[in-house]
Amino acid sequence: MAHRVEPIYQEVTNEFIAEVVRRIVDVADPDRIILFGSRARGEASYWSDLDILVIKDSDVPRWERSGDIRYALRNIMVPMDIIVYTPEEVYDWSQVEEAFVTTAVREGKVLYEKPT
Repeated sequence: MAHRVEPIYQEVTNEFIAEVVRRIVDVADPDRIILFGSRARGEASYWSDLDILVIKDSDVPRWERSGDIRYALRNIMVPMDIIVYTPEEVYDWSQVEEAFVTTAVREGKVLYEKPT
């Protein structure tokens, strides 16, 4: 008898991503939100995580910046990597072509940009 494997992750639809973006905007007031990695390239599988770069001003050390965002997304059942960089850090790393943040900005999909 075959065993049925029940899905443990939520389906990642455009509406799902819009809800993630809404929650990030509500809690973090970012300048930009960029989806990168396999989902941005259209190569995601069911098991793929959601890679999100949030660009915003901050005086908080980088490793502490995503706490409020992670809390706002705590009940979402999709693995996520949320990385928060300041605009200055993005600029500094843009000088390094192989840096992940450079690749994320160059190849990623902008999900949100703060109106000016």
